Amino acid sequence: MPIARIADKTIVIGFDMETDIGSWTSGDRGVKEGTPELLSVLKNHGIHATFLFTGRECRNNPAIVEKVLAGGHEVGNHTMFHETVGTPVYDTIGANFALDSEVKARLELATTAIEEIAGARPVSFRAPRLFGSTAMIVALEELGYLADSSFPSYFHGRDFLPYRPSRQDWSKPGGMGILELPPFYDTEGTTEDKKRSRDQWPMLRLKGAAWFADLCLRLLGRVKDARGRSALCMYLHPWEFVEMPQTVASDEATISFKPFLYRNTGPLAVRALDEFIGAMTSNHVEFTTMRDLARAW
Repeated sequence: MPIARIADKTIVIGFDMETDIGSWTSGDRGVKEGTPELLSVLKNHGIHATFLFTGRECRNNPAIVEKVLAGGHEVGNHTMFHETVGTPVYDTIGANFALDSEVKARLELATTAIEEIAGARPVSFRAPRLFGSTAMIVALEELGYLADSSFPSYFHGRDFLPYRPSRQDWSKPGGMGILELPPFYDTEGTTEDKKRSRDQWPMLRLKGAAWFADLCLRLLGRVKDARGRSALCMYLHPWEFVEMPQTVASDEATISFKPFLYRNTGPLAVRALDEFIGAMTSNHVEFTTMRDLARAW
């Protein structure tokens, strides 16, 4: 059922349920070990979040999906294999690109896989690495999705209030029914390197709960719609809440990760999330899911 209203200050937390370190590894300790930590924190604060599973992780971890649903949370879609279904906004190795002509079929495959495990068709989506496109958003609406959170507003230097996109250009408001929830960014941050450093992820983990809470409160007070409502959409990953390695080795290569991918993972990240949610609720900020925000906005 749709929620009765949207609070003046709302935050949506979305967890991208993928293999560890953004699919740079095949491990899923994050999903298996990190998710119970997240569920405990959310339960202690009495709030709900959206867990966006890849189809692969959903199939491989049905017991985790069941625990997420039992906690009253939303299960959404994060593609089938963490593949790229849109336009990249920065260079990355092994992004597994899909052609525009393939996007709808790939999204439908992931949707069906998640529905089979979760028992309900997902209606919320986020593209891996925020690599989205107009073809992607049109396909999502045709598949019955209510919400997407893929628009990289930090890259474009754009507002990040929810909006209904155009079928001709997903970056512009239009007449579509799906609601775009751009992840927010630090509008006061540096503008160097195509603004990647302004993205809100992974600042909660790197800079701590107090810094991140202060950022959110400033933005909630400044970025409002015509009705005076403000909504911030953030994204995290379950692997951040388990200690991650600095390197991984396979038969073909050894990968050394940059510090932002492993620094403060594990208990420090769990504590930061707990303290952040506490700070927000004490400042009368409410939390909801992508699905419920889309129904009520």
